[in-house]
Amino acid sequence: MVITTIIWGVTFVMVKEALNDAPPYMFASLRFGLAFFIGLIYLNKSIINITHLEMTGGLVCGLCLFAGYAFQNYGLMQTTPSKSAFITSVSVILVPIILSVFKLKKVDFKIWTSVFLAIVGLYILLNPSGGQVNIGDILTFGCALSFAVHVIAQDYYLSKGSSISRIFLSQVMFVSLFSSLGVFMFESPEIIISQRLLIAIFVTGFLATFVAIMFMVWAQTVLNASQTAILLSLEPVFAALFSTIFAGEILGMYGWVGGMVVVLGVISSEISFGKK
Repeated sequence: MVITTIIWGVTFVMVKEALNDAPPYMFASLRFGLAFFIGLIYLNKSIINITHLEMTGGLVCGLCLFAGYAFQNYGLMQTTPSKSAFITSVSVILVPIILSVFKLKKVDFKIWTSVFLAIVGLYILLNPSGGQVNIGDILTFGCALSFAVHVIAQDYYLSKGSSISRIFLSQVMFVSLFSSLGVFMFESPEIIISQRLLIAIFVTGFLATFVAIMFMVWAQTVLNASQTAILLSLEPVFAALFSTIFAGEILGMYGWVGGMVVVLGVISSEISFGKK
């Protein structure tokens, strides 16, 4: 899980740079197209066993993923990698809230405490009093919401007996399809074939999508949900570190304090205080 968060953390900087050479929908179609091709090789002949449930689940989950990455990519064009990562991490807290709103699960008091911490952290991080909230920050929150819905939808279809690898393949296929449609409807298919774009496509398509998600699925067979969520909160920390080291971003004291409070909120939502 730590390796997964490191991979995801470094992609925020890479994607922001790559978006200078390819528009968001084009980048997403190339990224998920590569992941789909690798998934085909991985599944090989077992692809014929894909079920109607897995295709339906792939459609629903793929739509959520498509929306999430579209919001994230467009948001990254207007905000910094660190801010994007911290705001995206709020999706962990949004999951139980959505379940509560639709009366699928009762939200514990500690979740509302976590929400309060996350809101305070985001306020410090974004510093609205200083006029630093921009459209990129708002779009990135849409990404967090989409990812939260994706977690719920994927859990539902997996609980119905869907194969992890086949529903993964189905998802990336639909994300590739939706992204390609977005290119022809809203963007120019022209791109600048640069080294940073090719590296970003490889890292996000192979490492961040195929390898990282497979690592995450395997790790969840060893770790419980609370441990997984706590480790996932490392992603924005790594993103901020990589953004500082490789992109020269200056997050500032308020940015680091706000980001740490957001992470604290995510962690507190998954910690149970008992007698042990």
